[in-house]
Amino acid sequence: MNIVPFAAELRPTVEESIRLYGHAPEHNVWWFEYITEKEQRPFFISWNDGTGLLAHREKTKWYVMSEPISPLERAADLICEFVLEALADQEIEKVVFELETKTRRALLHCLPQTLKARSINYTLTVPVTNMKSFDSSLSGKRWKSIRNARNTFYRENDVCKTDAGAVSKDALHKIVRSWEERRSGRDHSFGARYHALVDNNFKGTRFSRALVVNGIPVGFNAGWEIPNRDGYYYGAVGLHDYSLNDLGALLYLEDLLWIKGAGYVYADMGGGERALTHFKNQFFPEYWYKTHVFSIVKR
Repeated sequence: MNIVPFAAELRPTVEESIRLYGHAPEHNVWWFEYITEKEQRPFFISWNDGTGLLAHREKTKWYVMSEPISPLERAADLICEFVLEALADQEIEKVVFELETKTRRALLHCLPQTLKARSINYTLTVPVTNMKSFDSSLSGKRWKSIRNARNTFYRENDVCKTDAGAVSKDALHKIVRSWEERRSGRDHSFGARYHALVDNNFKGTRFSRALVVNGIPVGFNAGWEIPNRDGYYYGAVGLHDYSLNDLGALLYLEDLLWIKGAGYVYADMGGGERALTHFKNQFFPEYWYKTHVFSIVKR
């Protein structure tokens, strides 16, 4: 196992690991860079077979980003090996993870007696939409509320969609700031990653679109293909400024319509807690899965 501070010159190595073993929506080296907070230092933990972990270190804790970049059958062993090494450092109090249910279950099964997993801090529910069955015409009774919101929105406003890269960065940063002001709790601190995304011209995304209403950019969507999962797309980013009624629903709908038009089979639309899950369920995903945020400490 090699624990190496991440730098730009290491990007091709991480990209090759993702090409070989990536499978989770957030297995994206650019996104890994964007979510690095001021107080954190990014690391790539690697093994000689090309598997690895993406992680950030603070003074007294490690945060491992998403799933291990490995086959599922090796994931728990890699985590255990890293945690044992990390907690051997007297400064480190805990290692924090966000893992899918099946990975967490496998980890708990093989966790050494010297370590313990704390209770789940919170759980995110992730909707996945089947784009073949997604009805882009929004016909029928079950789509009535979304259809009415769309029709009213487009009737009352001049709406266009454009490449987000063609929109001024000042306008995009303004959207992020407005979004931050309306968020609370855990979401409140996430603005920095979206500012970084804008500053880097959406590098790492498949395509980014801005929604312009009455001549003013009011929201943007961006995402990328999930590695080694044919036909899967990750709708990673969808931010708006809350300036208009039903803007969130229309931006989410724009994302689904674009994903379907681009020919993807499934859209992973990212996780959320109860309120966000309720909102996304209006768009009738085919299935859901969960990720759990928790930490591992020494006994």
